[in-house]
Amino acid sequence: MSKHLTDDTGAVMLFTLLFILIITVMGLIATQTSVFEIKITENSRRYNEEFARAEAALNDAIANFRNMPPFSETTQTTFGGGEATSETRTYVIEKVLNDTRYADYRTAFYKHGSYPVSSPSAAIEIRRIEKKTAPVPGLSTQANNVPKTLPHRYYAGSIDKRRFAVTATALKRNSTTFSTIWVQKGISLPAEQDKDLF
Repeated sequence: MSKHLTDDTGAVMLFTLLFILIITVMGLIATQTSVFEIKITENSRRYNEEFARAEAALNDAIANFRNMPPFSETTQTTFGGGEATSETRTYVIEKVLNDTRYADYRTAFYKHGSYPVSSPSAAIEIRRIEKKTAPVPGLSTQANNVPKTLPHRYYAGSIDKRRFAVTATALKRNSTTFSTIWVQKGISLPAEQDKDLF
């Protein structure tokens, strides 16, 4: 009988090692699942935060539509010989509103790279919605792809309305780079309402 017991002593060690291996694998799987869930939660939090920033900037821009501050943007172009030129453009809301003086919708747009000025959270782009809308050079893809059925808010005034698309693209947290999150709304104004302002 003592011979039988000495033969089984290695089996206990083997079962113990197998049990430890199974527990280790289960722990690694649980850790990987937790890391994956943390990444999902972080991405969801970032999306919700950037969406809220873009929507807040969009609502502020619509509320202050006629009083948007001027914005200057400098672009640099480098040629093959290493020669560089820079061009500064200033965007003012008058170009969008005054369709008598600025009739061409391709040049009559407004953008602001960091709005609101007090605590920048998004870039704002405003353009007219026309029946035949071609892409406007200088605007983002999302601002150029305005759906014809963009819901819009009407303001009191005449029956003849002008429609505008307002697009807000969120800025990444503590950064001046754009995120992939953007929101868009349309508004309508009476066609004759702004002629006396300009």
